[in-house]
Amino acid sequence: MFKADQPIKSYKEDILGRRPFAQSLGNAILSYKEKDSIVIGLFGAWGSGKTSIINMALERIDLVSKNKTDDERPIIVRFNPWNYSDQNQLVTQFFRQLSVVLRRPDYASDAKKAGERLETYAKFFEPFALIPTVGPIASIFSKVFKDIGSVTKSWGDLKSNDLNAIRAELNELLGKQPHKIIVVIDDIDRLNNTEIRQIFQLIKSLGDFQNTIYLLAFDKNVVINALKKVQEGSGIEYLEKVVQIPFEIPLISKQEVEYLLLSQLDEIIKDIPENKWDQTYWVNIYHSGLKYFFRNIRDVTRYINSLRFSFEMVKGEVNAIDFLAITGIQVFIPEVYYGIRDNKDIFSGVYSDYGRSDVTKEQDKKRCDEIINRVNEPPQELLKDFLERLFPKLKSIYSNTNYGYDWLDSWRRDCRICSPDIFDIFFRLSLPKGEISQREIETILSLGNNPDSFAEALLKINEDGRIIRFLERLEDYTRSDIPEENIEPIITVLMDIGDLFPEGNSGFFGTDTPMRLLRLFYQLSHRFDSHERRFNIFKRAMEKTTRSLYTIVDEVSVQGQQHGKYGSKETPEPEEKLTVNSEQLEELEKLACNKIESWADDGRLAKHRHLPSILFMWKDWEKRDKINNFVNNMIKNDDGLIDFITSFLSKSTSNGMADYVGRIPWRIHLKSVEEFVDLKEVEPRIRKIFSSSDFDQFDDRKKLAIRTFLDTIDGKIKERF
Repeated sequence: MFKADQPIKSYKEDILGRRPFAQSLGNAILSYKEKDSIVIGLFGAWGSGKTSIINMALERIDLVSKNKTDDERPIIVRFNPWNYSDQNQLVTQFFRQLSVVLRRPDYASDAKKAGERLETYAKFFEPFALIPTVGPIASIFSKVFKDIGSVTKSWGDLKSNDLNAIRAELNELLGKQPHKIIVVIDDIDRLNNTEIRQIFQLIKSLGDFQNTIYLLAFDKNVVINALKKVQEGSGIEYLEKVVQIPFEIPLISKQEVEYLLLSQLDEIIKDIPENKWDQTYWVNIYHSGLKYFFRNIRDVTRYINSLRFSFEMVKGEVNAIDFLAITGIQVFIPEVYYGIRDNKDIFSGVYSDYGRSDVTKEQDKKRCDEIINRVNEPPQELLKDFLERLFPKLKSIYSNTNYGYDWLDSWRRDCRICSPDIFDIFFRLSLPKGEISQREIETILSLGNNPDSFAEALLKINEDGRIIRFLERLEDYTRSDIPEENIEPIITVLMDIGDLFPEGNSGFFGTDTPMRLLRLFYQLSHRFDSHERRFNIFKRAMEKTTRSLYTIVDEVSVQGQQHGKYGSKETPEPEEKLTVNSEQLEELEKLACNKIESWADDGRLAKHRHLPSILFMWKDWEKRDKINNFVNNMIKNDDGLIDFITSFLSKSTSNGMADYVGRIPWRIHLKSVEEFVDLKEVEPRIRKIFSSSDFDQFDDRKKLAIRTFLDTIDGKIKERF
């Protein structure tokens, strides 16, 4: 799934066309036939692919050498100076590693002898804190002999206890053996300044052996600056004395980097449906800022690895284009990323002038400027333009471009990062508790043509407390995404089980469940232009409904209000906004009355949580005597009377000037109760119940209703409407 930030190992992995250059490098090494040591430098900036080129060059050498005899094949030694922590180890371990390689059984006898002498050679440098600087070998020996004295006595087979003699013997052995020894030292530019100097001193002085070819890879500018700081004279002049053959890696073009990036992005987003990918928006996001982050292969690798890990966690829940953009910000300018994450109020939603002054707007602008100014790259104007495309609210802060609240539904539907409902998912990489996933929504909607399965799915998320969030998100799909053939089944199911859903929030800043259902019915039914088509949908839905009553009554009531009925308005809505015509409305009202009577007859109406609302609508549609009969039958015993009074218990919210939250006092509106019963008749009965021993047997809600009813009558609670 992930690609390590590792170089390619074979030309088969080459997607940037570096193979010809690498092969030329390999051929150049193979063509060197002289015995004198030679140093080849491979120059390239960090992330330019030096190691990949070395791997392909060595692959070329290996391929060509397969036709040679064992004795003629080159010996390759890859020395990694990063493995050694101090200067003394670096020199000692270089020679010991070279010694181990040369002593392989399949190499020529002189090579193996040279390996044995290299082990002895390495011992000379174990006691030193510093590698000898460039100078006469004899002076080095005098220091060695002085410091270690008798150590050399154990080297009985040496021609002389002299470093020059050891080195001369090594050269003779290495010159006689048939193998070319290719020593590869990579990532020299990652060492500290002193270690960089040591590597070059090692090659120039101590490791200048016959039949040895050094291939050094590093950033030329880094090495020159390092050498300049730790020794006298020019760094470039010193480097030129050591490196005889320089190879400059061809620069990776922006087009090559872009090709690499986009080809890997294609793999990540290949499963995204076309309708979830806005190509115009992607082009704008990419060219306005995202592409600025990618300068080399390592940039691409870092980004792609981060994206592969995180995108899988939120795929289908967030806008893919926005996620590509915010991931780029996270990887390359994390200071800005955290600023965005921690300032949701600035970056998400729309800018409202309500309650905001010019001073507040200027403060918001300063907060944005502070976040943008955290980095120097990319340029601030470019970054601001990039962020304004991701977060349109910024355009309102920096200019007079404003986005209305109608944009919020669109952004939420598209799972944009600028949506307050979606914003957190981009940073949490998971859904908040109680949230319903995009995939789950789309899966449930795919069942829309199967009423039983659709209803089952809704009842399941109703049980786990997420139905309200589903209904809220469903509005994002009503305008076009739901197929027309699924509209009637969906309306039918919602009408049938709507009463089973929790009420939800209401008030100034919330929409309760009945109101949300009404909006859904309107949006879905008005996908059809014909009154006849809409009427038939609602008629058939009402006829099939068995589990809900208030959802039906509420819908018919709202349709009547569109016509200016029930005292709601003096004039009806324009023809195009009417769900059904007047004749069709009367038929729906009759159907609603039949449903109410059915519920009244079987006892379910008396227990309905929306009993007062249903009674008021029934009163507008039906003869009064039927309603009176129902109420009288209900209140003829004390239990029924208390149930009736309790159904009128409701909350009202009020705020004091110093309150941060509203108070929620309980109330019973006596005038509403009086529409159906005579207060003079029921009041004594309720007082008697209150003072009796039976009062304590009622549940808390019924006790509250009795007290509230009596307190209202006694004037202790002021009625407000």
